[in-house]
Amino acid sequence: MSNNFFQKCSFINRKIFKNNLSILNFGNASIIDNLRNNIYIKLSGISGISCKKKDIAKIPIKNFSLKKYKNTFRPSVDTDIHIKLYKNISNINCIIHAHSEYATIIAQSHIQPECYGTTHADYFYDKIPLSEKIYKIDKNEYESQIAKSIIKKIKKSKNKYPGILIRDHGVIAWGKTEKEALNNLIAIEFICKLYFKTRMLIKKPKITKSMQKFHYERKHGKNKYYGQVKKWLNEKTNFLFWYW
Repeated sequence: MSNNFFQKCSFINRKIFKNNLSILNFGNASIIDNLRNNIYIKLSGISGISCKKKDIAKIPIKNFSLKKYKNTFRPSVDTDIHIKLYKNISNINCIIHAHSEYATIIAQSHIQPECYGTTHADYFYDKIPLSEKIYKIDKNEYESQIAKSIIKKIKKSKNKYPGILIRDHGVIAWGKTEKEALNNLIAIEFICKLYFKTRMLIKKPKITKSMQKFHYERKHGKNKYYGQVKKWLNEKTNFLFWYW
């Protein structure tokens, strides 16, 4: 069973780069085990495009400290961010961080993209959130500061988010499955691209609140009717994802 987690984690890390969501060794993905005791995450500095099972670290969530790995293999420097998000966001089993082009441009510009169309509304009820500002860096707790800046922002809203822009940094997305987390990351990057280019054409784009609300709720509301509910179809799409 454990071996399967190593394989799944290496696979989803490769998917980041196959979908042009990062370059070189930027970005990382993690998954959490069924008992939520350990996460599996890419080793620090390893290229994602060629990530293999041997490049994945199994990390206990309890009492994690990157300093413990000073003289051995080193998990991603972002491991503490992943762990804290698993602890604070319910019902997620995969987290993916990337430096995709448009999401990173928007994050570096300190912008929370407003909803300009239905593509955005299919994923976010309102603006794409941007993590809180870190006013003074603590070099011993930097990753923990990033995690807290994300969690603080998310907890300010009653809405559920599929991901968030990390101020000055990039983007991070999550999901119940690896496939959902990856799709959310792809969607956020695409929405940021649409936002960027739409703003180039018109100063104040506008979608009606009723249209925005309708599109969000038909996919995420209690009476949603988008997508399939048959178990066999879900199993089939998962199979195609793993062998694509």
